Amino acid sequence: MIIVVVFTEVVTKKFMYGQSFVEAFKTIRIGLPLFSSLLLIVQGIRADIRIVWKTLLVAINASVIISVLSLVIDLPIYQDLESGADILKETSGRLGNSNFHFGLIGMYLLIQDNNNWYSRGKLVKITAILSVFALILSFNRTLLALLFLETIYLLWNKFNLKKILKISFYGILVLLIFFGAYSNNQSMRNQIDRRIFSIIEGEESIAENTIEGNREVIYTAVQDKLVSGHYVIGLPFKIPIFTWAARWSTEEDRDMSVTDTSALTILLRYGFIPFILILLILRQLYSFSNNLFFKTILILYLIASLNIDVILRMNSILFVTFIFFITKAKFHEQHSIHSKD
Repeated sequence: MIIVVVFTEVVTKKFMYGQSFVEAFKTIRIGLPLFSSLLLIVQGIRADIRIVWKTLLVAINASVIISVLSLVIDLPIYQDLESGADILKETSGRLGNSNFHFGLIGMYLLIQDNNNWYSRGKLVKITAILSVFALILSFNRTLLALLFLETIYLLWNKFNLKKILKISFYGILVLLIFFGAYSNNQSMRNQIDRRIFSIIEGEESIAENTIEGNREVIYTAVQDKLVSGHYVIGLPFKIPIFTWAARWSTEEDRDMSVTDTSALTILLRYGFIPFILILLILRQLYSFSNNLFFKTILILYLIASLNIDVILRMNSILFVTFIFFITKAKFHEQHSIHSKD
């Protein structure tokens, strides 16, 4: 897949559209998380997978803690904001963290009753709780809905009293987070009212809240690009997929080179062949693994990718890759602790 993408961007689009090498590089860079993950799958992780897993957990811990601290302490981590700016106000009441997608993995680690090496220890539990906390404060409707469905599924799978107690505890914790956010910050209250309560109270339908005036702009633009045949080898970098109209007087129209959907971005940026190849690769990974943890998380992220670009541009695809390796390591650990595979 990577060879096809590089050849298309550097050679084919050079002759078809006059695309420069710099533009080709920028287009390839869009999918860097996915391409890096594919290279890891091909090459393998040659370090001790336990150390890799622990390092990932520590990194996510640090990331979430820094993001939370930035809400009350002026930390120099936001390049586009002035010193002393109200972070929640500037981010419309949402916690800014690129790793909050790990919350789906965190919920699995918290609830699923198992004794695997990768789910034991305080570090796992702390990271899982913090990642769920970050996911909730992101107020991402797609992931919140999937978090709820995941919880129901995990409760149904091997139903027992211990799981009920766990889910009850974490459910109360979630409600406390929502209540605290709603009571103590106007920006967060606006997010909850607009994204959640407006749907629950029937003021807006889900379609009105999520599509009209938002995704509708993307879908219309994508349809035009598909009709014009740009899905064959993908768009050149200089042609945007769609344009966001300015909403305030201080804003300008923004030409968007990506969409909020992984499949559409892959199809319109890289073309039909890479789109088919990535579907085959993900299907092969799913078939190759016999581990419920990996399969559950892969399916959840694939569902999320229908509305969020978690497969191409976000850290989620890297998380999936690491879970693929740690679940394989668990299999080898049961048979031969000294296995070199």
